Amino acid sequence: MNSLPIKIKQNLIALSLLLTIIPALAQQDTKEQASSVQLDSVTITGDAEDRSRASGSIHKIDEASLKQWHYSDVNRILEEVPGVYLRQEDGYGLRPNIGMRGSDANRSKKITLMEDGVLFAPAPYSAPAAYYFPMMARMQSVEVYKGLSSIKYGPNSVGGAINFVSRNIPVDYRKNGTSTVDLSAGSYGFGQLHGFYGNSYDNFGWLLEGVHMQSAGFKELDGGGNTGFDKNDLLLKFRFNNDPTAKTYHQLDIKLGYANETSHETYLGLSDDDFDANPYRRYVASKEDLMQWNHQQINVNYFFDPGGIYIINTVLYRRDFSRIWDKMNGFSGNAPLVSEILLNPNTPLHSVYYELLTGSANSTGPHENILVEAKDRDFISQGIQSQIDWELVIAGYKNNLNLGVRYHEDEVVRDHSIREFEIIAGDFYEITSIAPRDTVQNNAKARALSAFVFNEISLANLTISGGVRGELIRTNHHNKIDNKITSLENFVVLPGVGMNYKITDSLRVLAGVHKGFVSVTPGSDASVIPEKSINYEAGFRYAEPTLSSSVIGFFSDYRNLSGTCTFSLGCAAEDVDQSFNTGNVDIWGVESELRKTFAKVFNSSFNLPFTLVYTYTDSRFRNNFSSPRPDLVDVKVGDQLPNLPQHLLTTRMGLYNDNWQGALAFNYVPEMRTIAGIDKPSKKNRTDSQTVVDFSLNYFLSTKSTIYLTANNLFNNVAIVSRRPFGARPNKPRTFLIGLKLSI
Repeated sequence: MNSLPIKIKQNLIALSLLLTIIPALAQQDTKEQASSVQLDSVTITGDAEDRSRASGSIHKIDEASLKQWHYSDVNRILEEVPGVYLRQEDGYGLRPNIGMRGSDANRSKKITLMEDGVLFAPAPYSAPAAYYFPMMARMQSVEVYKGLSSIKYGPNSVGGAINFVSRNIPVDYRKNGTSTVDLSAGSYGFGQLHGFYGNSYDNFGWLLEGVHMQSAGFKELDGGGNTGFDKNDLLLKFRFNNDPTAKTYHQLDIKLGYANETSHETYLGLSDDDFDANPYRRYVASKEDLMQWNHQQINVNYFFDPGGIYIINTVLYRRDFSRIWDKMNGFSGNAPLVSEILLNPNTPLHSVYYELLTGSANSTGPHENILVEAKDRDFISQGIQSQIDWELVIAGYKNNLNLGVRYHEDEVVRDHSIREFEIIAGDFYEITSIAPRDTVQNNAKARALSAFVFNEISLANLTISGGVRGELIRTNHHNKIDNKITSLENFVVLPGVGMNYKITDSLRVLAGVHKGFVSVTPGSDASVIPEKSINYEAGFRYAEPTLSSSVIGFFSDYRNLSGTCTFSLGCAAEDVDQSFNTGNVDIWGVESELRKTFAKVFNSSFNLPFTLVYTYTDSRFRNNFSSPRPDLVDVKVGDQLPNLPQHLLTTRMGLYNDNWQGALAFNYVPEMRTIAGIDKPSKKNRTDSQTVVDFSLNYFLSTKSTIYLTANNLFNNVAIVSRRPFGARPNKPRTFLIGLKLSI
C-alpha cells in the first residue's frame, strides 16, 4: 500500500491529460452522422436469436430492468435470474457472495466474473475472492450464463459466468454531446450522484462517466460512530475507427478507470439475544473496523473485421487493486473464538469476553486484549486475450465457430499485522506500548495459458454445440515468515457438448453436459486436487413476443468439491487461504421462469408485465470427511451442503403507460443451514427465512427527465442473513429513495 499514492497521482494525471485533448479531437469532424459503430463483442449472450439457440441456461438483464428498479446492490439485480444464489452480508452489496447451481457463494470466487469480457476479480487465479466489485450505476446490462458455454469463459466453469456490460460510447453525433445526470437521496444518509457525457464522430468517440455513492449506515455503534461508506468510480472511454463503410474495418477502444471505497464495515455480529433486542446494534469492539481500497484498470481493445466471414477481437488489460481492512480479529492469549463466545455468551468463561465485546466491563490484563488485524493486500491482474469468430458453411450447414486464447498473470501480496486494544469505561483504546506485530507476509503468483474452441452447427431444426477448453496454470507461493516456497502446476482439459431442437417457432428443447473446474489456491498442500465435476442439464425454452418461459433441470456430479478456508467463513488464522479436499457431492435442482406482458389491461393504455422465477436445489455428500472450516467440520454421508437455499422465489409485477411505470417485487429465501448436516439445524446453526417486498415508481416529466421513488424492504422484514464469521448479522431495513434523472 505504500506505493498507492504514486499510482493514484499517475492515474489522475493521465486522466487529466486525456480530458484536455477531448475538445481538440472533437473538432476533427462536426458533421452529423446517421450511425456509428460500437463494439458488441464483449457480450456473452448475443442477441435474442443467439440465446434461443443456446444449449444451456442463459439470461440477460437489460437496461430497462436496471432503470426500473434503480438498484445499486448487485444482489437485488440478480434475484430475477434462476439458479443464482446470493448470500447477503452488509446490506448494500459491497462485497457480494454469488453462487450458481450449488457452487460455493463465498466471495463469488467459484464463478467467472467479467466486465466487458475481461476478468475483474482482484487476482482471478491466485486470489479470486471478489473484494472488488464494479458499481452497478454504470452498467447497461448484465449477462448470466450457466452450463455448456461457461467453458469459454474460465478459469472457473462449474457454476457459470457473469458479464457486466459497461455503458457504450454514444452512437450518434450531437452538437452538444450526449449527457445524463442522475441525483438521488434516501434513508440512512444514502446518496448517489451519477453522470456521463460523451459524443461520437466519423472516426472517433468518447465517454466520461462518474459515480459517487455514500451512506451513513443503518447499524448503530455502541458509543456512537460511523457505520457507513463512501464509494467513487470514474471511467473514461475512447474509440478510434476507420470508415465504417470500408471493406476492411478497424476499431481501437481504450478504457481507463479509477475507483475507491472507504467503508466502516465489520465481520462482528451479535448474539441471538442482542439481535432480538436490536438487530442493528454494533458492539464497541468493532469501532476501529475500516475497509479502504483503490482500483485502477486499463483495457486496450482492437477489433478487426476484414469484411469476410470472420472477425477478430483482441484485448490487452491490466487491473491494480490495493486494499487494507482493519477489523476485530479476536482476543489475545488462549481465549475462545469470537464465534463461540457469541453462540453461548452466558457461560462463565464466555461471559467475561462477551462483556468486553459489548464494552460493559474493563480489560484487566494482557489475556483480555482485543486484537485488530490490518489486512493489507496488493493485487495485480493483467494479460492479453484474443478471440476469432467465424461463420462458415460446411457441407451446406451453417457453423458458428469460436476460437480463443488468453495469457494471464496475477499476483497478490499480503502484509498483515495485529494491534492490541483494551476496553476502558465502555470505550475502545489502542495499547500503544505494545508494538504491532506481523501475522501474515506472503505473496502468491499465477501464470495461466488458456485456449478454447467452440462450434455451433445448425442442422435444419437441430442445433448442436460443442467445444473444449484447456488451462495450463502455474502458481508460486512464498511465505516470507518461514521462507517456505510452494510451486504447483496443473493442466486440465474441459470438454462439453449440447443440443437444442426447435419443435415449433416458439418451443425448443435443450440438453447439455460439460466438465467443470475450479483451480487450487496457491500454497495449498500437494495432496489437494482441483475441484472437478460433470454437469448435466436438460429442459425447454418457450418464447413469443409477450410470453416466455423456461424450465431447466440440472445435476452436478462433483468428483471433488474443493474447500478453501477464509476468515469470512470463521476459519482459524493458521488455516486461512488453504484449500482441502472434501470428496464427492451430488447437487441437483430445477430452475424455472415465466414472463408475461398483458397489453392494454382494463381496456386502457396500461400494460402489465409479470415475472415469476423459481429455483429448487438439493445436495448430498457421498463420503465422510473432516476439515478446518467451521461449516464443514465433521461431514457424514448423506449430509446437505451448508449455505444453500432449497427454494428461491422471486415475482415481479408492473403497471405502466407512456407517462409512468410502477412495479412491485417479492423475494423469498428460506432459512439456510450454516453447517453441513441432514437433520433440521438448531436456531444457532441456521439463518432466518426472508420475505422482502420492494416498490418502485418512475414518472416521466418529459422524454429527457424522470423523477423516481423506490422503497426497499417495504414491510421492514428483519432476518439473520449471516452467522459467519462472528455472530448474527441482519439484512437491510426498510429504506426509501427519491431521485431525479435529466438527459441532454
